[in-house]
Amino acid sequence: MTFAVISAFSQQSVAIDSRLYAKYQAEDLQNILNSDPSQIEYLNWMLDNAYVVKDINSPEANNFPRLRYFDKETKQPAAEVTEYDPENFNIMEFDYNIDYKKSNAYLIGNTGKLLVFFSGEDLTKLFNKYKNR
Repeated sequence: MTFAVISAFSQQSVAIDSRLYAKYQAEDLQNILNSDPSQIEYLNWMLDNAYVVKDINSPEANNFPRLRYFDKETKQPAAEVTEYDPENFNIMEFDYNIDYKKSNAYLIGNTGKLLVFFSGEDLTKLFNKYKNR
């Protein structure tokens, strides 16, 4: 995954959000933190801000790819996601793609929910707006 974050990093300390461990090895996160803490800050921010979950109850729902879990060991898509629990939803558990120019959407099983990721370009703008608030 590449990160296009154009923002000056403040000198405040950054902690690794525990939800990131669903996708990344501890050593990898620590290396990122040591070399570029702003990338951890961006990943932490993405956990709650990179997407929206929408209701979809139309025939077009089947045109979207099904959301799948991400296997951290093999770094491959795993089983299809069948449930949506907003209280424990962690995007780092899933296999998804964030396109720089366009949003991507994934159908969450038969829940009538669609997970929509903002484009990478929009994420950069939103993150920089967040940083400059």
